[in-house]
Amino acid sequence: TCSCKQTSEPMSRRQTLGPISPAQMNRGGGTAPSRVAAGKDGSNAGQTNGGGPRSRKSMLPTVSDKPQSMQQGLGGGVFAGSIDARRSSAYNNGGKANGPKSDPRPITDKAFINNCIRTVITYLSTHGYPAAVAPKTLASPTAKDFTMIVQFLFQKFDPSMKIFGKIEDDVPLFFKRINYPFAISKSALFAVGSPHSWPAVLAALTWLVELLNYNAKVEEQGGGCTSASGQPGLLEDQESATKRQFFDYICTSYRYFLAGDDARCNAVDDEMLEQFRVKERAVADAHARIKEANSAVVAEMQAIQSQPSPLVAAQARRAERGADTEKFEKLIDNLNALKASLERKVSERQADVASKQEELAQVAQENEGLRARVATQPVNKSDLNRLVMDRSRQREVVDAVTSQCEDLEAKVHQQEVQFVSVLKSLEASVVRYNHMAHRLKLVPASAKRADGVTYELRINREASTPQELANVDLKGVVRPGLERLCEAYRTKATELGRDLLSLREAASSMAEACSEKREENAAAEAQVAKLEAQLKAAREAQEEKVKAAGARAERLKEEVGALRSEACYRQADVEARKAESQMEAEALQRACDAEIAKLRVDLRTALEAMLQHRMYVQQKLDATAAAVRQVQQEVHQLPAAMH
Repeated sequence: TCSCKQTSEPMSRRQTLGPISPAQMNRGGGTAPSRVAAGKDGSNAGQTNGGGPRSRKSMLPTVSDKPQSMQQGLGGGVFAGSIDARRSSAYNNGGKANGPKSDPRPITDKAFINNCIRTVITYLSTHGYPAAVAPKTLASPTAKDFTMIVQFLFQKFDPSMKIFGKIEDDVPLFFKRINYPFAISKSALFAVGSPHSWPAVLAALTWLVELLNYNAKVEEQGGGCTSASGQPGLLEDQESATKRQFFDYICTSYRYFLAGDDARCNAVDDEMLEQFRVKERAVADAHARIKEANSAVVAEMQAIQSQPSPLVAAQARRAERGADTEKFEKLIDNLNALKASLERKVSERQADVASKQEELAQVAQENEGLRARVATQPVNKSDLNRLVMDRSRQREVVDAVTSQCEDLEAKVHQQEVQFVSVLKSLEASVVRYNHMAHRLKLVPASAKRADGVTYELRINREASTPQELANVDLKGVVRPGLERLCEAYRTKATELGRDLLSLREAASSMAEACSEKREENAAAEAQVAKLEAQLKAAREAQEEKVKAAGARAERLKEEVGALRSEACYRQADVEARKAESQMEAEALQRACDAEIAKLRVDLRTALEAMLQHRMYVQQKLDATAAAVRQVQQEVHQLPAAMH
């Protein structure tokens, strides 16, 4: 072993500035503190060549810094597990409380005591305390209740912790070890539920509950600087998780650096490098999956676009149902008009029946008067014969008139039936006419093809002349307008035929252009595949270079160890060579990273250009297809319009 003192830190380790004491500032020998290598036990035993002051210790506690009583028990008791194994900032270098001696909290205030009781009960009820706890219980607890609560809270602090000694000895020592800033006397625990001692103990339990809630919150959010898992919280996104992981890596590496443990520091660096490589491979795999999903989506879009549009069919069904609705509404209007006419006729017939009944009553009254006159008149045989003959003649006349009335009523009923059937057929024809006029956009008068002319027909059931039966002049207005419209559409059909031929020629030219663009896309995809192959080759070459640089660094480390064993004065030279090699490896790494980044930018640019070109071609194809479909629809509608 080398007997001389080390002159400086190894060049490969990062340097940090320790705190400067007032004595160092007053020496005038320079303000830069020196740092020496740590021994195997983690203590800084080395000194500078100039006999300067010893460098500071690590701020993190080591095993030798922790009190032996924490490992062997409290007051004669034994902990099943070490409290200091948990992540906590509860220990200082001396293991002593450094808070104020007097408690500034209003521990005797009734509201403060009730608040503390609610805090403790809330924690116990939400963390699985095995017994029921009421506010009255915590207002003046028994020794058994206090022991159960304390053991439950201590095990929440450390699940492996058990208390086998006296509670009045272990509780004050436990709170002292976790740096509770106020002292708890043993006398207060002998009579734990007394009014003069219980408020201070209740405040200590509340402080412990708040500390446990804080630790739970820190663990829920993913841990702090000393987290060993490196896993992000459920609500953190990928970016914040990466930042937290890198922060944990910096904290862990710096902790080992302060402790002088180079092996663990290098192991942490290698572990972080491997994690970033795994993430890089995961990103590449995700990129490939997204690319495949994009291709599948593009194929699905093309398949959907090749199918007939459901919107056109739905619009056609909607138009048909609208026409049916209008037809039924008009039919309902016609039936309502017929119903009103029939109701009017019924009311007329009822009025006729009422007048006939009145006439019949008058005739019956006259008959009664005649019967009375006949009864008062003397009757002879000749008068009786004459009356019988007159009655027979009157009966024959009545029978003839009745038969004639029945014949006339039968003829009237037959004429009414014929009139109703003819009127129904006429109304059906009018409905068909109006439906076709709606489809041809001829009604209402403000329609597209009406040109201000009223083509809609309505039947007037109350008309007394043929001219009043329809609301428009069929021969003078409707027929000439329809003839002019047919002539205009014949001319337009001829023009559309010529336009259709020109559009077919344009569609053929667009199809040829699309085939050319597809060939260009295929070439671009081939170029992208070539760039991906180049990127893969560059990545493999980079990995080989990194491996070679790592192997070279390992060889240099071995050489440094050999040189250290031979002579201490050669250490500076070896460290310089090691630092130079590491700088060279870092420069090589940066160059490779820059090259990879450039290749990624080129690949991204090529992909974006290809996607933009594909979108442009797709838009042109969609516009051409839409124009062709519109022309086909208009051409298909022309024969129906001419009919």
